[in-house]
Amino acid sequence: MYTNFDNLDKSSRLWVYQADRSFNEEELQFVLQNGKVFVENWTAHNKALNASIEIKYDQFIVLAVDETNASATGCSIDKSVHFIKSLENELKINLLDKSKIAFLKDNEVVLEKLPSIKSKVESDEINADAMTFNNMVTTKEEFDKNWLIPAAKSWMGRFFKTEA
Repeated sequence: MYTNFDNLDKSSRLWVYQADRSFNEEELQFVLQNGKVFVENWTAHNKALNASIEIKYDQFIVLAVDETNASATGCSIDKSVHFIKSLENELKINLLDKSKIAFLKDNEVVLEKLPSIKSKVESDEINADAMTFNNMVTTKEEFDKNWLIPAAKSWMGRFFKTEA
């Protein structure tokens, strides 16, 4: 059953899908309408899941399940991935590619190829304070606190020189 994202328990399980480009207005409406239908009918072992879908920055789809009453299982998670793949096919967009890292620059999402991150840090094209999206968060609480973080506090922190 669909629940407003803000009303989900902080322990809710969460998945972030990053698109390789921004959604246009028509695509945003398509994703939200189809996402709400998916979430309304999302079940695990014939038990309705209390879930939500959000789009952030016109480029990230966030699926979340409040597992206080019913847990997402392997089959129900497979259903969600199938839903994401159907969006990819319909919109001709990539949502499962993990080879690009997203940054927020001047309130716009900018994607950088993973192999270029170290050299861009070394050349100061990416600095320690650059805001990056941590799509590895797994709960609503982590999402609220640690989804958008400075690059130095992410896995990229190892590339920044620290003062002794």
